[in-house]
Amino acid sequence: TSTSTGMVGVDLNVNHIAVANINAIGQCVDAFTLPFNLEGKTSGQRAKIIEAEVIALVDYAVKHHKPLAIENLDTTRSKVSRPYGNRKANRQMSQFAYQKMILAIKSRAEKMGVAVYVVNPAYTSQIGKMKYMKRLGVSIHMAAAYVIARRAMGFKEKLPPILYSLVPEQKQGLHHWAGWAYLTRTLSFVRTYTFYQTERFDPSKLCSWSALFPQHALIDVEKIGLRRLESRKTYA
Repeated sequence: TSTSTGMVGVDLNVNHIAVANINAIGQCVDAFTLPFNLEGKTSGQRAKIIEAEVIALVDYAVKHHKPLAIENLDTTRSKVSRPYGNRKANRQMSQFAYQKMILAIKSRAEKMGVAVYVVNPAYTSQIGKMKYMKRLGVSIHMAAAYVIARRAMGFKEKLPPILYSLVPEQKQGLHHWAGWAYLTRTLSFVRTYTFYQTERFDPSKLCSWSALFPQHALIDVEKIGLRRLESRKTYA
């Protein structure tokens, strides 16, 4: 139950659980996924599959003597993958999976004496994608799990300086989530893969939208979008 040695962050997804183990100072010491496939399974089979992965997750936390951190998910509107065909079926699958995972984690954790911290899910995936995905060399979901663990430990996720410089002055100085909200909206056209190619942490780069990514990583839609952002900033 103690956070003195760190935390195990958990990012729940419809076909896997992403896990990030952090130490007492917020550094990532391990990250992995627990994959599963619920497609075509009965409700009973799905429950057993999820239960098996949750047991593995909680046992991992017990082994490392760390509590778990999960998002407070609204399962009716939460992140939805699309590997299961039509939107209605996918939404039903997501609701079932998320609800079962949350309940199973809390139940198993209580049985094993593991504390479960529940955190606000705001911008965890976006922060993971823009700030940590490339730095840690992990998937966006493992990066989100890392942010969840850090948030449960009380760490603040401020924008890197080069990203902060691209936020309008009227939003600078506000809560750091305001900056992440702005970047999430502004860069919504940029693919996750492109973020993995980002060069924003290179101090030699100019603080501009076009300096965030190498040109060879951009598709036409992204190049056009970044040019529009540059022209808008110049006009302003």
